[in-house]
Amino acid sequence: MTGKERVLRTLNFEAPDRVPVDLWILPACRMRYGEELEKLLESHPRDIQSVVGPCETGADPEVYQRGTFTDFWGCTWTNINPGVIGEIKDSLLGEDEALTAYHAPLETLRKRWDTEKDAVAARIRAARKSGCFVIGGWMNPFERMQFLRGVENLYCDIALETDELYRLRQFVWDFYRAYIDCWMTQDTDAIVIGDDWGSQRNLLINPEVWRRIFKPMYKDLIDRVTKAGKMVFVHSDGHISELYPEYIEMGVKAINSQLWCMDLDEISEKYAGKITFWGELSRQSTMPFGIPEEIREKAAVMKEKLWRNGGLIGQCEVGREVPLENIRTALESWDHGKED
Repeated sequence: MTGKERVLRTLNFEAPDRVPVDLWILPACRMRYGEELEKLLESHPRDIQSVVGPCETGADPEVYQRGTFTDFWGCTWTNINPGVIGEIKDSLLGEDEALTAYHAPLETLRKRWDTEKDAVAARIRAARKSGCFVIGGWMNPFERMQFLRGVENLYCDIALETDELYRLRQFVWDFYRAYIDCWMTQDTDAIVIGDDWGSQRNLLINPEVWRRIFKPMYKDLIDRVTKAGKMVFVHSDGHISELYPEYIEMGVKAINSQLWCMDLDEISEKYAGKITFWGELSRQSTMPFGIPEEIREKAAVMKEKLWRNGGLIGQCEVGREVPLENIRTALESWDHGKED
């Protein structure tokens, strides 16, 4: 069974031969382990490959390097810790007047895709040769709104439902509609919406406000993808259990979330068998600070609670602080038959 076949069966609850495996590797991890990590990855094939394209947050290597970097939206990043993404210290559109005059970089998007589309297609073909399920593209409209407006300003806008909020939402929304159109021309299986909506204990805003302001945008973007015959995966940090039914209703196929800061039993009872859980083994505790046996135990618990002849992808994210042996264990913890 190829990786793509395994993932598709998992998403459709059709009893694949085993839990599919995915791994997110921060540049800092590659910087620490170098060739040793590459050898480990060669000996442990994964079932999913992600392909980056033009105009994606974090796709430009400069954003992970020490110093400052101005991205295609005009936002300036500052980085003092190479290998992890930097921060935006000064919001480009913090003043209302600046927001009124600003326009999304649609022309930049079109020009870069026209220039780079053949290189993107080549990366996809290379991923296909390994038999993997291919994810292409990463949208983060809520995060981009924060980058542009500033976190404090944006939350005030949300609380007051200002005209500035809706103008900002509209041109970010328009940008990602065009971005989707570019990716839908490529031979990929899915695209990701990656916005962080949770704190450690709750949603960042009232769920009713989320439904009123943000759900229409997400629903439109998701529909645009599914009508093109592809799938939408979602990523969000934090405690987001209140959003699970929203994503299920909108047709999201898989969700990557921090299961271990929520009530896993409740999530299992309400949502197992209705959506695929795209990991994760905890990047806050288990992966950096646990021992291999703990990783195996957590993986077993996740399978017990969430697997319904599918519906679970064995995923985790690893940074500089994660021991290499823990990465090895995470990759191996899912490598067994469906009846184990």
